[in-house]
Amino acid sequence: MREKIVTNVEKAFVNKCISQNLRIDGRRMNDVRNVKLSFGSEWGSVHVMLGETRVLVQVSCDVAQPKAVRPQEGLLSINVDIGPMAAAHFEAGRASDEAIQISRILERAFKDSRCVDLESLCLVAEEKVWSVRVDVNVLNHDGNIIDCASVAVLAALSHFRRPDVTWSGTEFTIHSHMEKDPIPLVLHHFPLCVSYVIFQDGTVACADPTDLEERVAQAKVVFGLNSYQELCGLHLGGVTLLSAGFVVDLASRGVKHAKNHIEMIKKCLEEDSRKRQEGERISFVRCLEVGDIKSSHQERIPIKIPSRGVRERRKKVKVEANGAEEDGFEIQPVGAGSAVLMEVENFGLGGPSKWIPEENSATSSEEEEVEQKPRVKTESGSEEEATVISLSI
Repeated sequence: MREKIVTNVEKAFVNKCISQNLRIDGRRMNDVRNVKLSFGSEWGSVHVMLGETRVLVQVSCDVAQPKAVRPQEGLLSINVDIGPMAAAHFEAGRASDEAIQISRILERAFKDSRCVDLESLCLVAEEKVWSVRVDVNVLNHDGNIIDCASVAVLAALSHFRRPDVTWSGTEFTIHSHMEKDPIPLVLHHFPLCVSYVIFQDGTVACADPTDLEERVAQAKVVFGLNSYQELCGLHLGGVTLLSAGFVVDLASRGVKHAKNHIEMIKKCLEEDSRKRQEGERISFVRCLEVGDIKSSHQERIPIKIPSRGVRERRKKVKVEANGAEEDGFEIQPVGAGSAVLMEVENFGLGGPSKWIPEENSATSSEEEEVEQKPRVKTESGSEEEATVISLSI
C-alpha cells in the first residue's frame, strides 16, 4: 500500500499554524510529548511510548568471533524493523529506507560514541567475544521514531544483563541466570537523540515532530546528546539553509530534553530493581490492561482543540397538578446550595403536536362551547351545571 499523500490544504494549514507560533496538537515549539517506559520480564526488554509512537526493544547476546581490526573488543549491532503493524505503507520482511536510516543514526549515537565498553565483552582475544544485538520493533508510527527508539535502546542497554562466565584453564563455562547472577553492561555515558524539524527557510524549528509535521517540514535535524552536554552525533536531512548560531541554539535546547529523559530512565531502572528484589511480577501485562499498547497505526484527526468548553445541561422536570401534566420547569441555581424552579415553554422538545388541523377547527370549537358551561355552587357545597334561560320581551 502506498503512503497517504499530504494534500496542499494540509501543507498550507500546517505552515499557517507554524507562522503563528502554533502547532496542530496544541503544543508549543519546544514542547515534547509525554514519554512512558515499562520493562518486561526478561532482561533488556523495554516498551516505550512517545505520544502515539510505540517502540519495543529487546537486547540479546551471543558468542561470536571478533573483527580482525579490533580483536579485543566485542560487537554491538542495532537493527530497526518497521513493518505494516506500524503503518500500512510499510512492507513486511523488507527493510525500508527509513528503517535503514534510523539504524545508522542510532549506531552513530551509541556505537560510534563508545557508549558501551566493548572491551569488557571480550572472552578470548582474537577468538571469542560477546556480540550484543539490539532489535528495535516499531509498533505504531506517529512521528519521531528516532527519539522514541533512542530512549528505548538506552533503557534496554542499561537494563540488560549478560550471563556470567567461569574460566578453567583454556576453557570457559557460560552460566545461566539460575546458576549465577547475570552481569550488567558497562556504559560510559548515556546518549540520546533529539530531533527538530525546520520550517520557513531555517528560521523556525519544532521539537518532537509528529508524522504530519515531518512530511510537511523542509528539513530535519537530529542531535545525539548526553547529560554531559557532549555532541555524540549529528544528522541533517532535507534541503534548507541553517546558520551556525541557529544549530548551536537547537543543540542547547536539546540538552535539556536529553537530561529530562535520562533522569526518567534512571528512575524507572531503580523502580524496576526494587520490584525485582521484592519479588513483584514484572511484565507487559500491565500495558495491555491499561490499553497503552496499540497494535496498528490509527488514522486520527491531527487537530487538537485545547480550549473546548463543557456546556452545562440544564435539568428539566415536569410538575403534575390535579392529575394533569403541565408545562416543563427547569432548575436554575441562585446561589450556593439554593435553586428555583422556572417555568419554560416546551418548544421543539418532541412529543405529540398540540395544534389542531383546520378541517376539525369548527367541530372542536363547538365541543369547547359545550364543555365550557358555567357551574354554580349549591348549599351542600357541590357544583352543578347552571341552567341558562333566555327571556325575550
